Amino acid sequence: MTNDQGFLHEVYSAFGGIAAFAQHHLAEHRLRQERLALLRDSIEQVVDASEPRIRLVGNYAEKLLDAVEIGQHHCDGVLRHLPPALTLSGQAWTMDPRVNAFFATRDSLRTTLGLDPRVRAFFKESRQPECFALLLMVKRETETFGAALEGDLLVRDVRQIQVSFSNHQLFFPATGESELRKELRQRMLMFLASRALERINELRERRGTLEEQRRQLQAQLRALRGHERGLRPLLSATDTDEHRLATLEQRLAQTEDESIVARKQLGTLDDYLEQVRQVLGHPETYLQFHPLTLRLNRLGVKLDPDSPEPGEIIALIELASLGEQRIGALVRFTRDELSPAEAD
Repeated sequence: MTNDQGFLHEVYSAFGGIAAFAQHHLAEHRLRQERLALLRDSIEQVVDASEPRIRLVGNYAEKLLDAVEIGQHHCDGVLRHLPPALTLSGQAWTMDPRVNAFFATRDSLRTTLGLDPRVRAFFKESRQPECFALLLMVKRETETFGAALEGDLLVRDVRQIQVSFSNHQLFFPATGESELRKELRQRMLMFLASRALERINELRERRGTLEEQRRQLQAQLRALRGHERGLRPLLSATDTDEHRLATLEQRLAQTEDESIVARKQLGTLDDYLEQVRQVLGHPETYLQFHPLTLRLNRLGVKLDPDSPEPGEIIALIELASLGEQRIGALVRFTRDELSPAEAD
């Protein structure tokens, strides 16, 4: 190969590499635009629910894309862990160990369904024969003493854990399970967006509090320094005033440093957008779910896996947020499960 041919080969190789890089970059850009198109509505809803002014930030939708996608994926994960809707009925209370565990009696089941205002409004407005909803409950474990089997012997005064469910609430009544899951997906994303708004408001409040503290400390320092220029040194111990002056100056310096940090957190609309990104990009901080498995007898007593006593294994999903925990389940029930007066 001549020198000219070698040079041309290097040129062609270089151009080939540039072309491959350009094609790869173009493919990535197209993929990102496709993702943006799919999530555009969700991004706009997040902006509306958090801080609408961030629309003034250039390419705000693209800057939020990854975070909203992460948040949406987390919400989808929660929904995937929720089993198909559980039927609530008098017969189910007898046959299904989950329904039996959730409600102490058939009457308490019917009372829960019939007294819920959202359920009553749903049946009144839609006239549908069946309702799907999200059931949330508080799980409590209480230590008691009772009889239990140990081998073939019935032993009394055995330490037991009684599991009960209370504070039953039904949310988002719908005509079908797919509609309910779609509603929950939307609600969870808006929940994350509202947490972003709360975070922004907390930072605003923190900034305002620090600014007020700074003004008060400055006023106290001016007053104390004014006293030093008057007759105060002749009437009181100067050591006390000097100590107070040093303390106020130290507090003011610390407050001013904290104020600078607080102002930087929300200094521009890009900072507001970053707060939304931080919340949506870390959804597990604000909304968690934990699969739980319990083995219970018909009286709601927790049994060890190897206990000879008859019991049933029930799988639960615990939802946690803002320091609160609830057992969640999708449920379905007919109008007939409500008492006649409540069903009308």
